[in-house]
Amino acid sequence: MNKKFYITCDSSCDMPAEFLTKNDIKLVPIKYVQGDKEYADDMEFETKNAFYKRFREGILSKTGSYNGDDVEQVWKTIDGPILHICLSSGLSICYEHAVLRAQEMKKGIKVLDSLFASLGTGMILVKAVELRNKGLSLDEAFKELEEFRYLINTNYTTPTLEYFYKGGRLKKSKYIIGKLLHINPILKVDEEGKLYIDKKCHGTKKSENEIIEDIKEKVINPENQTLYICHADCIEKAQEFGDRIKNEIGFKDTYITLMGPTIGSHCGPELRAYFFIGKDRREK
Repeated sequence: MNKKFYITCDSSCDMPAEFLTKNDIKLVPIKYVQGDKEYADDMEFETKNAFYKRFREGILSKTGSYNGDDVEQVWKTIDGPILHICLSSGLSICYEHAVLRAQEMKKGIKVLDSLFASLGTGMILVKAVELRNKGLSLDEAFKELEEFRYLINTNYTTPTLEYFYKGGRLKKSKYIIGKLLHINPILKVDEEGKLYIDKKCHGTKKSENEIIEDIKEKVINPENQTLYICHADCIEKAQEFGDRIKNEIGFKDTYITLMGPTIGSHCGPELRAYFFIGKDRREK
């Protein structure tokens, strides 16, 4: 294949390792610590399963970021222009590290801030492969992806606040109230790539109905697109609701993956996320 550019990414994209291998994409792993041991999120299915097994056993996880040396080590193996797609700058400093090292290396590297996490970043990666395979140059692809990222919409939801509380991301008082009221939050990503709580729903049924209505309002031509689904070790629930969305709204297909440790460390098991192409997130 005569490539116009090469693609690299970090492990926040939650695509399977097989996808990277098939499409000749090189990975910059994000490290995480579980218990007293450090691991690298290599996006392998076995790594993800082991991560959730430990998590459910009470061994919580914390993530770091990659530094300039980590990303340079990968870029030095590539002879040609590079497009690097990374975790949102609204959620991590990975983007800043990558931009600084790209400037220092001076070898035709463009760093795209996905302004997203999980399969939102994954969808940008899929689009980048499509543009590369069409023969677009690095500059052409980068320009198109800068606009494409704003068309990705999502709804994250979870039936439990337990792991947010255990991980120190939720105060005890809010956790107790949320548990008593069976709160299922719906989270979204804004145009700056920051995660925020959009709604606090009483129960799973209510949250799922709200998600359906939100997708109906924002989706563009669902019959021509795939609904991307990511789950934190709850595949049956994720697929069941994904099938409902597909049938009610008319998506062409669904694509489901297991969330990796990079994002899963911050939410714990049971989170589900649904991604689609819709209205520009910059529109209020």
